[in-house]
Amino acid sequence: MTTIGNENNAHMSLRNEVDQLRLSANHLKNLVYSMSVMMSERMEHTQEYEALLTLFDTVRSHIEDVQGSSEKISELLDPCALDLSKT
Repeated sequence: MTTIGNENNAHMSLRNEVDQLRLSANHLKNLVYSMSVMMSERMEHTQEYEALLTLFDTVRSHIEDVQGSSEKISELLDPCALDLSKT
């Protein structure tokens, strides 16, 4: 396989991994939202509720960080795709 072919394959593999990362982050975000809705419906505002809410906010923040990183990686990959197609 040529060098350009290897680069294209590596680029597509990385693109697929980033897409999978985005999908997983979206699933986690939806799960956290569903869990927080269930918690708010079943628990009154107790110390346990507040502690769990803090935990969910922390998880949500990390998920948003992952989504931001995958967005940045995708942006960096786009110019690579253009450069590879020109050669």
